[in-house]
Amino acid sequence: MINMKPLALAVLTAGAVGSTNLALAGGSDAVDDRIAALDAQVAELTAILAAQQQANVVQEETIAANTASIQTNVADIEEARPMAKGTKFTYGGFIQLDMSASNYGEGKPGNDLIEDFLVPSLIPVESSSGNSDSYSTSNLHAKTSRFFFTTATDTDAGKISTRVELDFLLGGGGDERISNSWNSRLRHAFVKWDYDEGKSLLAGQSWSTFFNVGALPNQIDFVGPVGTLFNRQPQIRWTTGGLQLALENPATRLNQNILVEDEDTGESEPTLSTSFDDFHEGIPDIVARYNGKAGGLSWSIAGIARELAYETDTDDDSQFGYGLSLAGKWVFGQDDLRFMVNYGDALGRYLGLNAFNDGYIDASGDIDTIDQWGAFIAYQHFWSSQWSSSFTLSMSQADNPSESEFIHAKSLAESYQSAHASLWYSPAPKYSMGGELIYATKELEDGRDGDMSRFQFAVKYAF
Repeated sequence: MINMKPLALAVLTAGAVGSTNLALAGGSDAVDDRIAALDAQVAELTAILAAQQQANVVQEETIAANTASIQTNVADIEEARPMAKGTKFTYGGFIQLDMSASNYGEGKPGNDLIEDFLVPSLIPVESSSGNSDSYSTSNLHAKTSRFFFTTATDTDAGKISTRVELDFLLGGGGDERISNSWNSRLRHAFVKWDYDEGKSLLAGQSWSTFFNVGALPNQIDFVGPVGTLFNRQPQIRWTTGGLQLALENPATRLNQNILVEDEDTGESEPTLSTSFDDFHEGIPDIVARYNGKAGGLSWSIAGIARELAYETDTDDDSQFGYGLSLAGKWVFGQDDLRFMVNYGDALGRYLGLNAFNDGYIDASGDIDTIDQWGAFIAYQHFWSSQWSSSFTLSMSQADNPSESEFIHAKSLAESYQSAHASLWYSPAPKYSMGGELIYATKELEDGRDGDMSRFQFAVKYAF
Protein backbone atom coordinates (compact mmCIF):
# COMPACT_ATOMS: atom_id res chain seq x y z
CA MET A 1 0.00 0.00 0.00
CA ILE A 2 1.31 3.50 -0.97
CA ASN A 3 2.26 5.84 1.92
CA MET A 4 0.68 9.18 1.02
CA LYS A 5 2.52 11.39 3.57
CA PRO A 6 6.00 11.50 1.91
CA LEU A 7 4.35 12.02 -1.44
CA ALA A 8 2.32 14.97 -0.17
CA LEU A 9 5.38 16.59 1.39
CA ALA A 10 7.32 16.20 -1.86
CA VAL A 11 4.48 17.83 -3.82
CA LEU A 12 4.22 20.69 -1.32
CA THR A 13 7.98 21.27 -1.33
CA ALA A 14 8.13 21.45 -5.07
CA GLY A 15 5.15 23.80 -5.14
CA ALA A 16 6.66 26.03 -2.49
CA VAL A 17 9.92 26.42 -4.31
CA GLY A 18 8.18 27.26 -7.55
CA SER A 19 5.79 29.69 -5.89
CA THR A 20 8.56 31.49 -4.00
CA ASN A 21 10.48 32.10 -7.16
CA LEU A 22 7.39 33.57 -8.82
CA ALA A 23 6.54 35.68 -5.80
CA LEU A 24 9.95 37.25 -5.66
CA ALA A 25 9.43 38.38 -9.20
CA GLY A 26 5.88 39.82 -8.55
CA GLY A 27 6.08 41.63 -5.20
CA SER A 28 4.85 41.18 -1.60
CA ASP A 29 1.12 40.95 -2.46
CA ALA A 30 1.79 38.07 -4.76
CA VAL A 31 3.81 36.30 -2.06
CA ASP A 32 0.89 36.49 0.36
CA ASP A 33 -1.50 35.11 -2.22
CA ARG A 34 0.80 32.22 -2.98
CA ILE A 35 1.28 31.36 0.70
CA ALA A 36 -2.48 31.33 1.20
CA ALA A 37 -2.92 28.97 -1.75
CA LEU A 38 -0.25 26.65 -0.43
CA ASP A 39 -1.89 26.56 2.99
CA ALA A 40 -5.14 25.50 1.34
CA GLN A 41 -3.39 22.75 -0.61
CA VAL A 42 -1.70 21.49 2.56
CA ALA A 43 -5.02 21.36 4.37
CA GLU A 44 -6.66 19.43 1.48
CA LEU A 45 -3.86 16.90 1.23
CA THR A 46 -3.83 16.41 5.01
CA ALA A 47 -7.55 15.61 4.93
CA ILE A 48 -7.06 13.14 2.08
CA LEU A 49 -4.22 11.43 3.96
CA ALA A 50 -6.28 11.10 7.14
CA ALA A 51 -9.20 9.55 5.22
CA GLN A 52 -6.90 7.03 3.54
CA GLN A 53 -5.37 6.02 6.83
CA GLN A 54 -8.84 5.47 8.31
CA ALA A 55 -9.81 3.31 5.33
CA ASN A 56 -6.66 1.22 5.79
CA VAL A 57 -7.54 0.61 9.43
CA VAL A 58 -11.09 -0.53 8.51
CA GLN A 59 -9.75 -2.83 5.78
CA GLU A 60 -7.20 -4.46 8.09
CA GLU A 61 -9.90 -5.04 10.74
CA THR A 62 -12.16 -6.66 8.07
CA ILE A 63 -9.37 -8.99 6.86
CA ALA A 64 -8.58 -10.01 10.43
CA ALA A 65 -12.25 -10.74 11.16
CA ASN A 66 -12.63 -12.84 7.94
CA THR A 67 -9.44 -14.79 8.70
CA ALA A 68 -10.69 -15.59 12.20
CA SER A 69 -14.05 -16.76 10.80
CA ILE A 70 -12.36 -19.04 8.23
CA GLN A 71 -10.09 -20.54 10.89
CA THR A 72 -13.12 -21.20 13.09
CA ASN A 73 -15.00 -22.93 10.23
CA VAL A 74 -11.99 -25.13 9.38
CA ALA A 75 -11.64 -26.14 13.03
CA ASP A 76 -15.35 -27.02 13.17
CA ILE A 77 -15.05 -29.19 10.01
CA GLU A 78 -11.99 -31.02 11.31
CA GLU A 79 -13.74 -31.65 14.62
CA ALA A 80 -16.86 -32.95 12.89
CA ARG A 81 -14.83 -35.13 10.44
CA PRO A 82 -11.72 -36.28 12.27
CA MET A 83 -11.08 -39.08 9.71
CA ALA A 84 -10.68 -36.53 6.93
CA LYS A 85 -7.69 -34.97 8.64
CA GLY A 86 -4.60 -36.29 6.90
CA THR A 87 -6.60 -38.53 4.53
CA LYS A 88 -5.68 -38.73 0.84
CA PHE A 89 -8.50 -39.36 -1.63
CA THR A 90 -8.10 -40.80 -5.13
CA TYR A 91 -10.49 -41.95 -7.83
CA GLY A 92 -10.23 -43.56 -11.25
CA GLY A 93 -11.55 -46.22 -13.56
CA PHE A 94 -12.17 -46.64 -17.26
CA ILE A 95 -14.81 -46.34 -19.95
CA GLN A 96 -15.09 -49.34 -22.28
CA LEU A 97 -17.31 -50.24 -25.19
CA ASP A 98 -17.50 -53.94 -26.11
CA MET A 99 -18.79 -55.17 -29.46
CA SER A 100 -19.04 -58.86 -30.34
CA ALA A 101 -20.31 -61.21 -33.01
CA SER A 102 -20.80 -64.83 -31.90
CA ASN A 103 -21.73 -68.14 -33.45
CA TYR A 104 -22.90 -71.17 -31.45
CA GLY A 105 -22.62 -74.45 -33.32
CA GLU A 106 -25.42 -76.20 -31.45
CA GLY A 107 -28.15 -73.63 -31.13
CA LYS A 108 -29.11 -70.65 -29.03
CA PRO A 109 -27.72 -70.52 -25.46
CA GLY A 110 -30.22 -70.92 -22.68
CA ASN A 111 -28.80 -67.89 -20.80
CA ASP A 112 -27.93 -64.48 -22.28
CA LEU A 113 -25.07 -64.03 -19.80
CA ILE A 114 -22.69 -65.73 -22.23
CA GLU A 115 -23.26 -62.81 -24.62
CA ASP A 116 -21.39 -60.44 -22.25
CA PHE A 117 -18.42 -62.75 -21.59
CA LEU A 118 -17.41 -66.38 -21.98
CA VAL A 119 -19.16 -68.63 -19.44
CA PRO A 120 -17.98 -72.17 -20.34
CA SER A 121 -20.91 -74.02 -18.77
CA LEU A 122 -23.40 -72.02 -20.92
CA ILE A 123 -22.00 -73.18 -24.28
CA PRO A 124 -24.92 -75.10 -25.88
CA VAL A 125 -24.37 -78.74 -26.83
CA GLU A 126 -26.19 -80.82 -29.40
CA SER A 127 -29.56 -82.14 -28.36
CA SER A 128 -30.16 -85.83 -27.66
CA SER A 129 -31.88 -86.05 -31.05
CA GLY A 130 -28.88 -84.52 -32.80
CA ASN A 131 -30.94 -81.94 -34.74
CA SER A 132 -29.43 -78.73 -33.42
CA ASP A 133 -28.88 -75.76 -35.76
CA SER A 134 -26.20 -73.11 -35.39
CA TYR A 135 -27.13 -69.71 -34.00
CA SER A 136 -25.46 -66.33 -34.61
CA THR A 137 -25.87 -63.08 -32.71
CA SER A 138 -24.24 -59.68 -32.10
CA ASN A 139 -23.96 -57.59 -28.96
CA LEU A 140 -22.84 -54.07 -27.98
CA HIS A 141 -22.57 -52.85 -24.39
CA ALA A 142 -20.59 -50.61 -22.04
CA LYS A 143 -21.26 -52.63 -18.89
CA THR A 144 -17.59 -53.37 -18.17
CA SER A 145 -16.96 -49.64 -17.58
CA ARG A 146 -15.62 -49.20 -14.08
CA PHE A 147 -15.20 -46.62 -11.31
CA PHE A 148 -13.22 -46.82 -8.08
CA PHE A 149 -12.66 -44.59 -5.06
CA THR A 150 -9.82 -45.01 -2.54
CA THR A 151 -8.64 -43.41 0.69
CA ALA A 152 -5.35 -43.60 2.59
CA THR A 153 -4.81 -42.29 6.11
CA ASP A 154 -1.59 -42.32 8.13
CA THR A 155 -2.23 -42.95 11.83
CA ASP A 156 -0.09 -43.68 14.88
CA ALA A 157 -1.13 -47.34 14.48
CA GLY A 158 -0.15 -47.51 10.80
CA LYS A 159 -1.70 -46.78 7.42
CA ILE A 160 -5.46 -47.32 6.95
CA SER A 161 -6.62 -47.57 3.32
CA THR A 162 -9.98 -48.33 1.71
CA ARG A 163 -11.28 -49.12 -1.76
CA VAL A 164 -14.77 -49.19 -3.28
CA GLU A 165 -15.10 -50.30 -6.91
CA LEU A 166 -18.17 -50.65 -9.13
CA ASP A 167 -19.02 -51.80 -12.63
CA PHE A 168 -22.31 -52.61 -14.39
CA LEU A 169 -22.10 -56.26 -15.37
CA LEU A 170 -24.78 -58.61 -13.99
CA GLY A 171 -26.56 -55.63 -12.48
CA GLY A 172 -29.82 -56.04 -14.35
CA GLY A 173 -32.40 -53.32 -14.21
CA GLY A 174 -32.48 -52.45 -17.88
CA ASP A 175 -32.49 -53.47 -21.50
CA GLU A 176 -32.81 -51.93 -24.95
CA ARG A 177 -36.40 -50.86 -24.22
CA ILE A 178 -35.47 -48.72 -21.20
CA SER A 179 -32.33 -46.99 -22.42
CA ASN A 180 -29.90 -49.78 -21.51
CA SER A 181 -29.75 -48.36 -17.98
CA TRP A 182 -28.02 -51.22 -16.20
CA ASN A 183 -27.63 -51.16 -12.42
CA SER A 184 -24.22 -50.87 -10.81
CA ARG A 185 -22.51 -53.92 -9.25
CA LEU A 186 -20.16 -54.09 -6.27
CA ARG A 187 -16.71 -55.44 -7.21
CA HIS A 188 -14.53 -54.40 -4.27
CA ALA A 189 -15.30 -52.93 -0.87
CA PHE A 190 -12.59 -53.36 1.76
CA VAL A 191 -10.48 -51.70 4.41
CA LYS A 192 -6.79 -52.55 4.76
CA TRP A 193 -4.64 -51.88 7.82
CA ASP A 194 -0.87 -51.82 7.21
CA TYR A 195 0.21 -52.04 10.84
CA ASP A 196 3.91 -52.81 10.20
CA GLU A 197 6.33 -53.06 7.29
CA GLY A 198 5.17 -55.93 5.07
CA LYS A 199 2.29 -56.80 7.44
CA SER A 200 -1.37 -56.00 6.89
CA LEU A 201 -4.94 -57.02 7.66
CA LEU A 202 -7.65 -56.77 4.98
CA ALA A 203 -11.38 -57.03 5.69
CA GLY A 204 -14.12 -56.78 3.07
CA GLN A 205 -14.76 -57.97 -0.47
CA SER A 206 -11.87 -58.41 -2.91
CA TRP A 207 -10.24 -60.98 -5.16
CA SER A 208 -10.05 -64.38 -3.50
CA THR A 209 -6.68 -65.06 -1.93
CA PHE A 210 -6.71 -68.36 -3.85
CA PHE A 211 -6.67 -66.46 -7.18
CA ASN A 212 -3.50 -64.73 -8.47
CA VAL A 213 -5.11 -62.02 -10.60
CA GLY A 214 -1.67 -60.85 -11.81
CA ALA A 215 -1.35 -64.02 -13.90
CA LEU A 216 -4.55 -63.36 -15.87
CA PRO A 217 -3.84 -62.78 -19.60
CA ASN A 218 -4.32 -59.37 -21.20
CA GLN A 219 -7.48 -60.24 -23.14
CA ILE A 220 -10.61 -58.39 -24.16
CA ASP A 221 -13.01 -61.01 -22.79
CA PHE A 222 -13.96 -60.13 -19.22
CA VAL A 223 -12.86 -63.49 -17.74
CA GLY A 224 -10.80 -65.21 -20.40
CA PRO A 225 -9.55 -68.81 -20.45
CA VAL A 226 -11.81 -71.66 -19.38
CA GLY A 227 -9.17 -73.12 -17.03
CA THR A 228 -8.58 -70.02 -14.90
CA LEU A 229 -9.58 -69.39 -11.33
CA PHE A 230 -11.84 -66.36 -11.05
CA ASN A 231 -13.52 -65.27 -7.84
CA ARG A 232 -14.20 -62.20 -5.68
CA GLN A 233 -15.85 -62.55 -2.28
CA PRO A 234 -16.04 -61.25 1.31
CA GLN A 235 -13.03 -62.25 3.41
CA ILE A 236 -10.59 -61.38 6.14
CA ARG A 237 -6.95 -61.72 5.07
CA TRP A 238 -3.70 -61.49 7.03
CA THR A 239 -0.45 -60.82 5.16
CA THR A 240 3.11 -61.01 6.43
CA GLY A 241 5.82 -60.78 3.81
CA GLY A 242 4.98 -63.23 1.01
CA LEU A 243 2.58 -65.29 3.15
CA GLN A 244 -1.19 -64.72 3.11
CA LEU A 245 -3.84 -66.46 5.24
CA ALA A 246 -7.56 -65.88 4.78
CA LEU A 247 -11.07 -66.91 5.82
CA GLU A 248 -13.48 -66.46 2.91
CA ASN A 249 -17.19 -66.75 2.24
CA PRO A 250 -18.33 -70.40 1.83
CA ALA A 251 -20.75 -71.83 -0.72
CA THR A 252 -21.96 -75.31 -1.57
CA ARG A 253 -23.30 -76.25 -5.00
CA LEU A 254 -24.31 -79.87 -5.65
CA ASN A 255 -26.16 -81.99 -8.17
CA GLN A 256 -28.67 -84.49 -6.88
CA ASN A 257 -30.28 -87.70 -8.13
CA ILE A 258 -33.79 -86.66 -9.16
CA LEU A 259 -36.35 -88.80 -10.98
CA VAL A 260 -39.25 -87.13 -12.78
CA GLU A 261 -42.26 -89.05 -14.04
CA ASP A 262 -42.76 -88.87 -17.81
CA GLU A 263 -46.31 -87.70 -18.61
CA ASP A 264 -46.61 -89.94 -21.67
CA THR A 265 -45.09 -93.18 -20.43
CA GLY A 266 -45.67 -92.77 -16.71
CA GLU A 267 -42.13 -93.97 -16.07
CA SER A 268 -39.62 -92.13 -13.88
CA GLU A 269 -36.73 -90.63 -15.82
CA PRO A 270 -33.57 -89.04 -14.38
CA THR A 271 -33.44 -85.26 -14.66
CA LEU A 272 -30.22 -83.32 -14.15
CA SER A 273 -30.61 -80.26 -12.01
CA THR A 274 -28.74 -78.30 -9.38
CA SER A 275 -31.08 -79.11 -6.56
CA PHE A 276 -28.93 -77.81 -3.76
CA ASP A 277 -27.32 -74.39 -3.99
CA ASP A 278 -26.61 -72.73 -0.65
CA PHE A 279 -24.18 -69.91 0.06
CA HIS A 280 -24.23 -70.18 3.82
CA GLU A 281 -23.61 -73.79 4.68
CA GLY A 282 -20.38 -74.95 6.24
CA ILE A 283 -17.44 -73.16 7.84
CA PRO A 284 -15.59 -70.39 5.94
CA ASP A 285 -13.21 -71.45 3.18
CA ILE A 286 -9.63 -71.49 4.52
CA VAL A 287 -6.94 -70.22 2.11
CA ALA A 288 -3.16 -70.03 2.35
CA ARG A 289 -0.95 -68.50 -0.32
CA TYR A 290 2.72 -67.65 -0.76
CA ASN A 291 4.00 -65.07 -3.27
CA GLY A 292 7.59 -65.24 -4.51
CA LYS A 293 9.82 -63.49 -7.02
CA ALA A 294 13.08 -64.38 -8.76
CA GLY A 295 14.40 -62.03 -11.42
CA GLY A 296 11.69 -61.49 -14.02
CA LEU A 297 9.57 -64.35 -12.63
CA SER A 298 6.83 -63.60 -10.09
CA TRP A 299 4.86 -66.60 -8.86
CA SER A 300 2.43 -67.85 -6.25
CA ILE A 301 1.36 -71.17 -4.80
CA ALA A 302 -1.97 -71.40 -3.00
CA GLY A 303 -4.05 -73.99 -1.18
CA ILE A 304 -7.67 -74.02 -0.09
CA ALA A 305 -9.71 -76.20 2.30
CA ARG A 306 -13.50 -76.18 2.00
CA GLU A 307 -16.38 -77.70 3.91
CA LEU A 308 -19.33 -78.72 1.73
CA ALA A 309 -22.56 -79.15 3.61
CA TYR A 310 -26.29 -79.45 2.99
CA GLU A 311 -29.42 -80.08 5.01
CA THR A 312 -32.96 -80.91 3.91
CA ASP A 313 -36.03 -82.19 5.72
CA THR A 314 -34.90 -85.78 5.13
CA ASP A 315 -31.12 -85.75 4.67
CA ASP A 316 -27.95 -83.89 5.62
CA ASP A 317 -24.24 -84.40 5.18
CA SER A 318 -20.93 -82.57 5.15
CA GLN A 319 -17.67 -83.26 3.37
CA PHE A 320 -14.31 -81.54 2.99
CA GLY A 321 -12.71 -80.61 -0.31
CA TYR A 322 -9.40 -79.02 -1.23
CA GLY A 323 -7.62 -77.23 -4.05
CA LEU A 324 -4.11 -76.25 -5.15
CA SER A 325 -3.01 -73.53 -7.57
CA LEU A 326 0.34 -72.56 -9.10
CA ALA A 327 0.37 -69.31 -11.08
CA GLY A 328 2.83 -66.71 -12.25
CA LYS A 329 4.17 -64.24 -14.76
CA TRP A 330 7.62 -64.27 -16.40
CA VAL A 331 8.71 -60.94 -17.90
CA PHE A 332 11.51 -60.86 -20.48
CA GLY A 333 12.09 -57.51 -22.17
CA GLN A 334 8.69 -56.06 -23.01
CA ASP A 335 7.11 -59.49 -23.51
CA ASP A 336 5.77 -61.83 -20.87
CA LEU A 337 4.59 -65.42 -20.36
CA ARG A 338 1.69 -66.06 -17.97
CA PHE A 339 0.51 -69.39 -16.62
CA MET A 340 -1.81 -71.08 -14.14
CA VAL A 341 -2.36 -74.72 -13.12
CA ASN A 342 -5.23 -75.63 -10.78
CA TYR A 343 -6.17 -79.00 -9.29
CA GLY A 344 -8.45 -80.08 -6.52
CA ASP A 345 -11.31 -82.08 -5.13
CA ALA A 346 -14.41 -79.85 -5.35
CA LEU A 347 -12.90 -76.68 -6.86
CA GLY A 348 -16.45 -75.86 -7.92
CA ARG A 349 -17.21 -72.14 -8.30
CA TYR A 350 -13.53 -71.19 -8.11
CA LEU A 351 -12.70 -72.80 -11.49
CA GLY A 352 -13.98 -71.38 -14.79
CA LEU A 353 -17.03 -69.61 -13.34
CA ASN A 354 -18.36 -72.86 -11.86
CA ALA A 355 -17.57 -74.96 -14.93
CA PHE A 356 -18.17 -78.00 -12.70
CA ASN A 357 -20.13 -78.28 -9.47
CA ASP A 358 -18.48 -79.23 -6.18
CA GLY A 359 -19.94 -82.71 -6.28
CA TYR A 360 -23.22 -84.59 -6.11
CA ILE A 361 -25.59 -86.12 -3.60
CA ASP A 362 -25.80 -89.87 -4.17
CA ALA A 363 -28.77 -92.14 -3.71
CA SER A 364 -28.00 -92.63 -0.01
CA GLY A 365 -27.90 -88.87 0.67
CA ASP A 366 -24.11 -88.62 1.02
CA ILE A 367 -21.95 -85.92 -0.63
CA ASP A 368 -19.41 -87.22 -3.14
CA THR A 369 -16.90 -84.64 -4.37
CA ILE A 370 -15.54 -84.40 -7.94
CA ASP A 371 -11.86 -84.15 -8.86
CA GLN A 372 -11.22 -81.24 -11.25
CA TRP A 373 -8.33 -79.47 -12.90
CA GLY A 374 -7.77 -76.49 -15.18
CA ALA A 375 -4.82 -74.68 -16.72
CA PHE A 376 -3.78 -72.02 -19.21
CA ILE A 377 -0.65 -70.57 -20.77
CA ALA A 378 -0.54 -67.12 -22.39
CA TYR A 379 2.13 -65.20 -24.30
CA GLN A 380 2.04 -61.42 -24.71
CA HIS A 381 4.24 -59.83 -27.39
CA PHE A 382 4.87 -56.14 -28.10
CA TRP A 383 5.32 -55.47 -31.82
CA SER A 384 6.08 -51.82 -31.04
CA SER A 385 5.38 -49.28 -28.32
CA GLN A 386 1.79 -48.99 -29.62
CA TRP A 387 0.96 -52.50 -30.84
CA SER A 388 0.78 -55.72 -28.80
CA SER A 389 -0.76 -59.19 -29.04
CA SER A 390 -1.77 -61.92 -26.61
CA PHE A 391 -2.16 -65.65 -27.38
CA THR A 392 -3.77 -68.06 -24.89
CA LEU A 393 -4.53 -71.79 -24.75
CA SER A 394 -6.62 -73.25 -21.93
CA MET A 395 -8.36 -76.42 -20.80
CA SER A 396 -10.31 -77.82 -17.85
CA GLN A 397 -11.58 -81.30 -17.04
CA ALA A 398 -13.50 -83.20 -14.36
CA ASP A 399 -13.31 -86.82 -13.21
CA ASN A 400 -17.06 -87.44 -13.06
CA PRO A 401 -18.73 -90.47 -11.46
CA SER A 402 -20.08 -93.45 -13.37
CA GLU A 403 -23.81 -94.00 -14.03
CA SER A 404 -23.92 -96.62 -11.29
CA GLU A 405 -22.78 -93.93 -8.82
CA PHE A 406 -24.87 -91.07 -10.20
CA ILE A 407 -27.79 -91.53 -12.57
CA HIS A 408 -27.12 -88.19 -14.32
CA ALA A 409 -23.43 -88.93 -14.94
CA LYS A 410 -23.70 -88.94 -18.76
CA SER A 411 -25.21 -85.41 -18.73
CA LEU A 412 -22.34 -83.90 -16.73
CA ALA A 413 -19.74 -81.72 -18.46
CA GLU A 414 -16.48 -83.60 -18.89
CA SER A 415 -14.14 -80.98 -20.39
CA TYR A 416 -13.75 -77.48 -21.87
CA GLN A 417 -11.15 -75.96 -24.18
CA SER A 418 -10.55 -72.40 -25.35
CA ALA A 419 -8.11 -70.52 -27.58
CA HIS A 420 -7.75 -66.73 -27.64
CA ALA A 421 -5.82 -64.36 -29.93
CA SER A 422 -5.96 -60.60 -29.43
CA LEU A 423 -4.39 -57.49 -30.98
CA TRP A 424 -4.19 -54.18 -29.09
CA TYR A 425 -3.43 -50.69 -30.40
CA SER A 426 -2.66 -47.81 -28.03
CA PRO A 427 -2.23 -44.49 -29.91
CA ALA A 428 -2.12 -42.43 -26.70
CA PRO A 429 -1.46 -43.10 -23.00
CA LYS A 430 -4.39 -44.86 -21.31
CA TYR A 431 -6.33 -45.02 -24.59
CA SER A 432 -6.51 -48.34 -26.42
CA MET A 433 -8.58 -50.36 -28.85
CA GLY A 434 -8.33 -53.97 -29.87
CA GLY A 435 -9.85 -57.06 -31.40
CA GLU A 436 -9.96 -60.66 -30.18
CA LEU A 437 -10.84 -64.05 -31.65
CA ILE A 438 -12.16 -66.74 -29.27
CA TYR A 439 -12.91 -70.37 -29.95
CA ALA A 440 -14.26 -72.50 -27.10
CA THR A 441 -15.69 -76.03 -26.84
CA LYS A 442 -17.67 -78.05 -24.32
CA GLU A 443 -18.03 -81.84 -24.15
CA LEU A 444 -20.36 -83.97 -22.02
CA GLU A 445 -19.69 -87.42 -20.64
CA ASP A 446 -22.06 -89.01 -23.19
CA GLY A 447 -19.99 -87.59 -26.08
CA ARG A 448 -22.27 -84.71 -27.03
CA ASP A 449 -20.43 -81.45 -27.57
CA GLY A 450 -20.81 -77.85 -28.62
CA ASP A 451 -18.66 -74.91 -29.62
CA MET A 452 -18.63 -71.13 -29.64
CA SER A 453 -16.66 -68.83 -31.95
CA ARG A 454 -16.55 -65.09 -31.31
CA PHE A 455 -14.97 -61.92 -32.62
CA GLN A 456 -14.85 -59.14 -30.06
CA PHE A 457 -13.78 -55.50 -30.42
CA ALA A 458 -13.29 -52.97 -27.62
CA VAL A 459 -12.44 -49.29 -27.15
CA LYS A 460 -11.13 -48.33 -23.72
CA TYR A 461 -9.95 -45.17 -21.96
CA ALA A 462 -8.63 -45.27 -18.41
CA PHE A 463 -8.67 -42.20 -16.15
